Amino acid sequence: MDAGAQWEGRTIGSALRDAGRKFDDQLFLIDKEQRLTFAQVDALADQLAAGLLSIGVRRGDHVACWLTNCPTWTILWMACCRIGACVVSINTRYKQTEVEFILRQSNAKVLVAMQRYWDIDYQAMVTSMAPQLMGAGEVETASSLPGLETVVFWGDARVPGCLSIDELLAKGADTSMVARAESEVDPNDPVVIIYTSGTTGLPKGATHGHRVLMNGANTARALHMEVGDRVLGHMPFYHVAGSVATTIPALQTGCAIVMMSQWDPATAIELIVAERVAVMGGIPTHFVDLLDVPGVESLDTSCLKSAWIGGAPVTPKVAKASLEVLQFDSLMAVWGMTETMGATTLAPFDAPIEVTCANKSKPIGDFEMKVVDPDTGEERGLGADGEIWIRGYVVMQGYYNNPEATAQAMTPDGWFKTGDLARVDEDGYFQITGRSKEMFIVGGSNAYPAEIERYLEALPMVHQAMVCGVPHERLGEVCFAFVEPAEGVECTAQGVIDACRSGIADYKVPRQVVVMDEFPRTTTNKIQRYLLQRQAADMTTVA
Repeated sequence: MDAGAQWEGRTIGSALRDAGRKFDDQLFLIDKEQRLTFAQVDALADQLAAGLLSIGVRRGDHVACWLTNCPTWTILWMACCRIGACVVSINTRYKQTEVEFILRQSNAKVLVAMQRYWDIDYQAMVTSMAPQLMGAGEVETASSLPGLETVVFWGDARVPGCLSIDELLAKGADTSMVARAESEVDPNDPVVIIYTSGTTGLPKGATHGHRVLMNGANTARALHMEVGDRVLGHMPFYHVAGSVATTIPALQTGCAIVMMSQWDPATAIELIVAERVAVMGGIPTHFVDLLDVPGVESLDTSCLKSAWIGGAPVTPKVAKASLEVLQFDSLMAVWGMTETMGATTLAPFDAPIEVTCANKSKPIGDFEMKVVDPDTGEERGLGADGEIWIRGYVVMQGYYNNPEATAQAMTPDGWFKTGDLARVDEDGYFQITGRSKEMFIVGGSNAYPAEIERYLEALPMVHQAMVCGVPHERLGEVCFAFVEPAEGVECTAQGVIDACRSGIADYKVPRQVVVMDEFPRTTTNKIQRYLLQRQAADMTTVA
């Protein structure tokens, strides 16, 4: 029986309410400054929900969250779920233009953001995007974010025109109005919008509802999560792996999330040993990093029970070393997408490590999954390569405010066309064999050439650009760019890289740029991408 069936028709707000009673003083959220129990998180979610109601947030409204992993991220999400609002998760690595697009496209009513973190001045970016809300006096130009009404900062400093989290909590001291708002929440209401880059060059917001509880239960069962287990919370909460695939199963099973605001392998090992972490997951890079920590083989990591590994091809060397040195009971290959709730297939807990080494896994719930001819939709036979299509509760509700992209990705009868290639064997394993799209994956983050090319071609120095992924030993792949310079403007490789560093997320920034007078083209003037991709591969030294 599907473990998620019992959660059909439930809401995340009610799940937290039940967990607050059932698990009570069991720890739920742990970071370096706070250790909060399920009962405390439940109470704080009520208080923050009341605060949101006090500033006009209602069912169906969107609250953007631009925070690193911290208890506030989780409490804010739970508060929104409780009153029927939806969190718009924003990548903390995004720069101003990327965030401004998301805030506008998502119709965000409230933004909760950091002021300064990792020496990044988030407040300055918010001020530039929404000067009308920042107490900047008379604003001459019209706001590009007319729907944004309130900015709330995570921090102690008071910002004119804005609220702090503490002030918002204080506004919610009276929680009596929360119950009424909660009673109006529908299980089909959206709870989170997670933006993923697209082949058109513009991010798309994959929308999920309370049915993430169904997949959370299946994820927890597959990983053998139990009451009191500690889960390493290093996967970013703005990503489906951190929110949907980590937070939800921990909530359902009474596990504590040991949070990391940024990835540092030495700190991760310290936390695993000190907090006795039992469950984690990550891309191959995370496991490579942990194995490289000096002295790791002599530490007591026997607490580690299970882990998923995926987001990039898993090599036998990394898989076997992780299992042996880090002392996992099970290391499980995973496959999933933002649009399919993250953990969609997993290798069985008791499967031999060779299954993970072969990047094989099975669906974890009672949804439909098949491999088809991408041109005809006809199902392929055993052992034949094709595109993965999925139908059922695990699939997103659609791309927010983007019916065209939704229609392109979904068939009229509900199948989601993933763009990933696989084959099915006689034992029911799906083995990922490639991608039908030009996307490449940098340390677990999807990067789309069209989006990066769009940014490059907006630079004054660039006339046209072509981007592809090339191999990288630690990150799997990184960005390689070819550019044609704009006429009469100096264009250098370093100048292009510097412009990218200030304008787009770091994983999208080209590691190498080649400036060319002219691209190779077909007789119809199309860029011969395959020739440039071949040249990039020839010029790349794996490092």
